[in-house]
Amino acid sequence: MDFRELQYVVTVADCRSITQAAKQLFISQPSLSYALGQIEKEMGVKLFDRSRQPLTLTDAGRIYVKTARTILQERLDLQNRLSDLKDGQGAQIRLGIPPERAGHMLPPIINQFRQKFPSSEFIIREAGTEELLELLRNNRVDFLICPRDARTVPSQMETELIYHESIQLIAAANAFSPDLFLDRKKRLVNFRKLARLPFIGIKKRHSIRSKVDAIFQERSCDPHLLLEVESSSTAAQLAACGLGWTLVPRRARKILGAEADACSYNFSLTPVQWEINAIYKKDAYLNKAERYFLDLMKEAFHQREEKGLE
Repeated sequence: MDFRELQYVVTVADCRSITQAAKQLFISQPSLSYALGQIEKEMGVKLFDRSRQPLTLTDAGRIYVKTARTILQERLDLQNRLSDLKDGQGAQIRLGIPPERAGHMLPPIINQFRQKFPSSEFIIREAGTEELLELLRNNRVDFLICPRDARTVPSQMETELIYHESIQLIAAANAFSPDLFLDRKKRLVNFRKLARLPFIGIKKRHSIRSKVDAIFQERSCDPHLLLEVESSSTAAQLAACGLGWTLVPRRARKILGAEADACSYNFSLTPVQWEINAIYKKDAYLNKAERYFLDLMKEAFHQREEKGLE
């Protein structure tokens, strides 16, 4: 038995499918099936009930997976602690982050990080928040940067606040008639009246969708949905050209360039924000390089938040 075999079984248990697990592990399905068969032969027990779909663990499988998770986490902590004996040099940074957020949050800090840890290795996995949480559970990444409220993360994980990000209303520069404004000078619109106009939404698997749904629920109204898209940047561009209006993270304004201010409106007297958090497993050991990375990110984006850039 080796660490690779432990990871195979844990990944199959989490995916409940050999096909899906093989994709995550970047091996072929026949190779993974053969490996599982050899592991079960060595253990002398069946770990999975293959008569059911999706796959389920046997009693022996549940014991194996529980122990395997502990061993894999201890191995990771050992690697991090040994790396710190070398002052974090040569450390591995295994980060999970949504694609659009990666392009927004990594460039401002990456050069400064590299100056202190030039030999560090980056492994960046880009995906939606739910998929990232699965990767963290499976030890495929060590920590995440994503918009997930501390109250909604799984109990075996903890959060560390990076910064608060504002939610921005985007529409064409002259999209709204005077009667839709509560305060035209402050570009403050009447949200309930605005809800009657065509709205450009984000599809359900994205975190911003849950936040936007909550904003509408808090104001006791429903959007007049025109269409849904995958990207906040796409929603902002479509809204700015006059197709409708949208609510997106403030960072999405960047795609609008010089038109960003003219296409930005307020829908609340105080900023409506959500938390951008680092998420990692409870009791996980973050090495010096990882800790420095998070501290740099907090410093950079807290400053941007204070300046009203986020």
